[in-house]
Amino acid sequence: MPAARSALRTLTAVALILAAGAAWAQTHTNSDMFTTRAAAEKRAQQLKCSGAFAMGDQWMPCQDLSSYEKAISTKK
Repeated sequence: MPAARSALRTLTAVALILAAGAAWAQTHTNSDMFTTRAAAEKRAQQLKCSGAFAMGDQWMPCQDLSSYEKAISTKK
């Protein structure tokens, strides 16, 4: 029974994370979603950050969402 509870907690956590990512994507529709990591890294250079991270089956510039949001907020 404890294994079933642990699995349920894990599935619930994953569902919440995916829902948060989907909600973020709906409110941040922009051209910074790329099909390749290389394209996202190129955009990262323009934003003065580095790296790329996966968002679903797409790639976004910067090392993570927090870095990306900081980079676009200073670019405005």
